[in-house]
Amino acid sequence: MYSKDSYNYGRHGRKRRLKSIPVIITLLVVILILGGIYFLLFNEKNKYEDYNTYNETNKQYGTVQHYEKENDDFYISLYYPKLKEKNLNKIIKESYSTYLKSEKKKKDQKDILYLDYSCKKIYKQYVVVELDYKRINEDETKTKATKSIMTYDCKTNQLVALKDCLHGKYGDLLNTLGVNEYNKESTLIKVDKDSFTYYTDDTLKNKIVVNYKEYKDYIKLANKNIPSNAPLGVKAPKLMKVDPKKKMVAITLDDGPHKTLTERAMNAFEKYNGRGTFFELGQNMNLYPDIVKSVYERGHEIASHTYQHAQLTKLDATALDEEIKKTQDACFKATGTEQTLVRPPYGAKNDAVKSAFNTYGLSMILWDGDTEDWRYSKATDGAQIVCNNIIRDAKAKTGDGNIVLIHDIHENSVAGLEMALDQLSKEGYQFVTVSDLLKYKGHSEYK
Repeated sequence: MYSKDSYNYGRHGRKRRLKSIPVIITLLVVILILGGIYFLLFNEKNKYEDYNTYNETNKQYGTVQHYEKENDDFYISLYYPKLKEKNLNKIIKESYSTYLKSEKKKKDQKDILYLDYSCKKIYKQYVVVELDYKRINEDETKTKATKSIMTYDCKTNQLVALKDCLHGKYGDLLNTLGVNEYNKESTLIKVDKDSFTYYTDDTLKNKIVVNYKEYKDYIKLANKNIPSNAPLGVKAPKLMKVDPKKKMVAITLDDGPHKTLTERAMNAFEKYNGRGTFFELGQNMNLYPDIVKSVYERGHEIASHTYQHAQLTKLDATALDEEIKKTQDACFKATGTEQTLVRPPYGAKNDAVKSAFNTYGLSMILWDGDTEDWRYSKATDGAQIVCNNIIRDAKAKTGDGNIVLIHDIHENSVAGLEMALDQLSKEGYQFVTVSDLLKYKGHSEYK
């Protein structure tokens, strides 16, 4: 038997127990909610964990940098190298910046953008960087891979292009290796210790491998460890800075190099921070290779005027090829580079001549004004006449962007050049190479 008091006590206790049930349920709900949030956050963290790691075995040069960003559209995780070569750092930054801009948001989907890379240095000169981009869809079932490859030459501070790897009639070599069409400006190049690889398209699926020893006579890369005929110790050219807004004239000098006058002509240009284009004969280049090297290193332009000033339209195919090839070889032997421009002696040209130039990747250049300076090489007032003719031809047509012809083998011609440069500089002209003039002013009829 329970007493009344004890009965009342029991009933109140039950009521208190009943009142505590909602509190317990509330606590459980809160715990479940917090647990769920933690679980979601933990899972979200785990979801991206695989994209916060990188391959440690293929980074032989530079230090690893990481860029991470998350928004409503993407989770972004980029690993890229930081290198001593500042210009290469800029190129790499431009690559991943362009990639990020190119990837568009997909509706109701948050994808992952991930970058890993490999980097190594070959023979203390060439830095090879491979960038491996991946876009992974939200549920990680699909991946779109995009790759980029580049080789940077620490001596020239530029990316290596196909034209920097091979010289001569290398189109013939590429044809034998199965490449019918190629881009000489392409930088899809991977330099290695025994060979280099040229990727023929942006997908990097098609490629050829060129072995240094096997194709030594074609190899242009200049390094003591690479089999090549390229000279060592050639310095990078000191190029001028061109102001596109200023008037410009390209004064070209034929028939050199001369043992003393070519040096004098270079000094004249450089006095006004200018440069000239020297259309040189191969036979003279072989006589004065040190002068050819100096012309190149000082930032002037070396162009071809053939080997011995023959009238090309009168030659058969074999002799025509020899006139071009021997001149290209003479330039390569002295500078490790080849001419890209050619001027046929006497301006004589036909379809056969043009075709022969094309096989060597040469663009034909004529002139806007011929000073006929050779006529005044012995005249007492010859220097002044040449000076007047240079100024006349520089101002012909629109007064801007002309190509003027003189020769650096006549005393009066170089003396006239010195006087003309002084006058033209006072009138606001800058003295540029033909290649720079083509870049800023056009002249498509000469290409």
